[in-house]
Amino acid sequence: MAKRTLEKLADKIIRLTPEESEQLGLILRAKLMPEQARQQGVLQQQQQQMNPQMAYMGQRPGGQMPMPTSRMAAQQGLLR
Repeated sequence: MAKRTLEKLADKIIRLTPEESEQLGLILRAKLMPEQARQQGVLQQQQQQMNPQMAYMGQRPGGQMPMPTSRMAAQQGLLR
């Protein structure tokens, strides 16, 4: 893109109303999501290929911890 075209585009973006700015942000995020998801998937694959143990560091054995219920919290003395 020519420098002049980019300057015109910048001027248009600067003059957007708050509503138009919000819509533009939503459109940009929607268009970037597939690329971000692809990059995240590639990163996870690389981590697992490099060292499978490192990929699982910091995770609890047995997977995700269930959301605590009020009963569980009371048993652990977290509720008063």
